[in-house]
Amino acid sequence: MIPLSTRPSPPVPSLPGMLSHADMREQLIRLLDETEAALAGDQEAARASLAQALKLLARARSEARPAPRPHGKLAGWQIKRVIAFVDAHLGSTIHVMHMAKEARLSLSHFSHAFKLTFGEPPLSYVTRQRLLKACDMMLATDAPLSHIAYECGFYDQSHFTRHFHRRLGMTPQSWRRLYADGPVD
Repeated sequence: MIPLSTRPSPPVPSLPGMLSHADMREQLIRLLDETEAALAGDQEAARASLAQALKLLARARSEARPAPRPHGKLAGWQIKRVIAFVDAHLGSTIHVMHMAKEARLSLSHFSHAFKLTFGEPPLSYVTRQRLLKACDMMLATDAPLSHIAYECGFYDQSHFTRHFHRRLGMTPQSWRRLYADGPVD
């Protein structure tokens, strides 16, 4: 085995993002092993290994900090409240004004922040959630499509079919036949 004092330790890269988490973990383990082995004989090598390990840990801590929330998006508590509100009221009429009240924002500020946060306007999101609920109901029950449409907040089966076809490219009945018994290979 080569003595620690003659074996050079690779320098810790100074540019952020050069090491993956696995590489950083391996380097830390290696440095701590070297430190432990050098403690009895070569305290200078032990100090050098510890210093490099501390640099790695400091860099990992600074890189692990969450990015600040981009300006203009909804806060976490607002997102949770709006999602809960929409989920609770899917079967009835949902107005953007009521969603904005849940987030405690003006209508225009809420609409802008919602689109930045979710990537789509509020009513588009509501329609998507209604369609997801309808798909779940079509797979889980044998209920008529008119009943499913009503339960999911669509005005009638025609309204449901129009939105379904626009988003999924087929009618609800075709989708139900295709996926009710599992996807076709």
